[in-house]
Amino acid sequence: MPLTRSLTRRTAEAYLTHHPHERDSPAGLLSLLDCAYGPADQAPAEEAHQVIDATLDSVSGIAYDSAHGDPELVERGRRTPARLRAEHHDFLPPTGEAR
Repeated sequence: MPLTRSLTRRTAEAYLTHHPHERDSPAGLLSLLDCAYGPADQAPAEEAHQVIDATLDSVSGIAYDSAHGDPELVERGRRTPARLRAEHHDFLPPTGEAR
C-alpha cells in the first residue's frame, strides 16, 4: 500500500482520537498534510484496506477485552464497526460484501 498524505493524516487523526491530550504535538505535521492534497489522493483500494484493518483491530480488541473483563474497551470496539458501517453504507449491500 502506498504511503499517501491522506493515509498519514487519517492515521494521525485516529491516534489523536484516542489521545486528545496530545493534539497540539503534531499540529505542524497536520497543517503540512492539509496544504496540497485532500482525500482525492487516496486510492479506493487504500480506503478499503483501512476499513478492513480497522474492523480486524476492532474484533481483536473485543475478543481480548472480553476475555480480560474490560467492558469499556469492549464497547469502544463495538462502536468501530457501527461507525464504519454508517460511513461506508453506500458501498456495502445488506450482506456486507463489497460491490
